[in-house]
Amino acid sequence: MQKIRLAPIISALVIGAALQVLFIFPDIKDTPNKAVIEFATAYFKVDKSMGNRLCDERKTVNGTDVVEEYIQIKTKEARDRGLSMFYLKDKLYNIRTESAKRDKSSVEIRLTAEVKPPLKSFFTNEDYRQIDEIIKVINDNGKWKVCGRLFSLPGN
Repeated sequence: MQKIRLAPIISALVIGAALQVLFIFPDIKDTPNKAVIEFATAYFKVDKSMGNRLCDERKTVNGTDVVEEYIQIKTKEARDRGLSMFYLKDKLYNIRTESAKRDKSSVEIRLTAEVKPPLKSFFTNEDYRQIDEIIKVINDNGKWKVCGRLFSLPGN
């Protein structure tokens, strides 16, 4: 009698574990859309990790590390306004990507999203802004990297 009650629970746990493993694999795969979303998220958070998704030709412009320069600009802007960096970090909402153009070695991804300051907007009533960008993505040894004109990153 006890075994009959446990069978559905054990079956549900086994099926749930199998589905978890099944759903992890698509998330691990690197895609152009994933590269664009990871870069944009890090860019608006003013996070150094955006450099992980930049192609080599965009990482340095005229011998200057573009990511470091961008972070210094944002830090100076915050300091000049009397704020900490926390208040200049934004978050993306309602992110959508679609392939705009594709050739052998690159893809152009259209990124649309709402950019909002997460906590600042609550206190200051700042409204969100829309972004609609086309971002070129290249396959660099099996990893997708963003290239071309990227928001207001230095060197554009």
